[in-house]
Amino acid sequence: MAAEPLTELEAAIETVVNTFFTFAGREGRKGSLSVNEFKELVTQQLPHLLKDVGSLDEKMKSLDVNQDSELKFSEYWRLIGELAKEMRREKALEIRKK
Repeated sequence: MAAEPLTELEAAIETVVNTFFTFAGREGRKGSLSVNEFKELVTQQLPHLLKDVGSLDEKMKSLDVNQDSELKFSEYWRLIGELAKEMRREKALEIRKK
């Protein structure tokens, strides 16, 4: 990384990546999230955005494209994309109301 300070967006991307690796590999393989690691990450880091998701087991299954009971970064990124799309929808509704 460059020695210059990161922009707000760059820092946000770095946070997304660092969060994944903070939780990945505590059990199982280092580059992926196990079911328990996924639940821990969601509970600690996404409690407001995923409070109405229902079953975390079902959410993980829907993200786990290759059905290996672990989420690789690309599968985790699908979750981030889904959450960003929902935030964008909510923001668009707020703007329309003004």
